Amino acid sequence: MKRVYLVRHAKASWDDNVHDWERPLTEAGVERAQKVSRSLKTKKKLKPDKIISSYAFRALNTAVIFAINLNYPVINIEISQNIYEKKAIDILDLIRKQDDKLTNIMLFGHDPAITELYNMLTREILLKISTSTAACIEFQVNNWKDVGSSTGKTIFLESGK
Repeated sequence: MKRVYLVRHAKASWDDNVHDWERPLTEAGVERAQKVSRSLKTKKKLKPDKIISSYAFRALNTAVIFAINLNYPVINIEISQNIYEKKAIDILDLIRKQDDKLTNIMLFGHDPAITELYNMLTREILLKISTSTAACIEFQVNNWKDVGSSTGKTIFLESGK
């Protein structure tokens, strides 16, 4: 069994004075990321084996908040060039290249790719995964290369609302 946790970054500022990848989280975004990640720890007892994040500040900062609250070493967050401004299929390729010794991978990214990847993996139609939301998808496979070859099952969508 493999589990993928897709997390859309927390609410970010729309400050026109910075590049898109530099956009910081808003105060409300930080608060909601805190709420969701604490809920994942207390209610879901989540312990990711690996956290992978987009290099964009808003995604990486969200990943750091989650890592701290989930007792995951921040220094072990893998920063990927294959998430920001990529398509769902590119992110799926990243997932399929993971070490089979790992069971739970948490990935921090952006819309529309995160919602498209969720829809692709679950064969469901979600119009938009909101900011700070974590989607847990379970696959009855032993190898990451097989993720997506059959329909994944949604275990939960945690939005902190």
